[in-house]
Amino acid sequence: MATISITQLFAQAALEVNGKKLENLKPETVISKLGLDSVAVMELVSYFEEKLSIRMPDEDLAKVQTINDLATLVKRLVPPGTEVGA
Repeated sequence: MATISITQLFAQAALEVNGKKLENLKPETVISKLGLDSVAVMELVSYFEEKLSIRMPDEDLAKVQTINDLATLVKRLVPPGTEVGA
């Protein structure tokens, strides 16, 4: 199975749901510094949940600060055997 790149998926999601082209994203990129409003962030969460067939609990999302934090959360939620990278 192919590895899911959270950084690439995040950039794709931002473009599709918010029309925002984000370049130079890195695992340590702080999501709150990307200029996305709260509606855009919720749309990104929905995008990830739909694409990956997962449900991200609000209490876990509240702890996500960086792309790497998001990758760690997704890794915990995807089916066993699914490779996830930042």
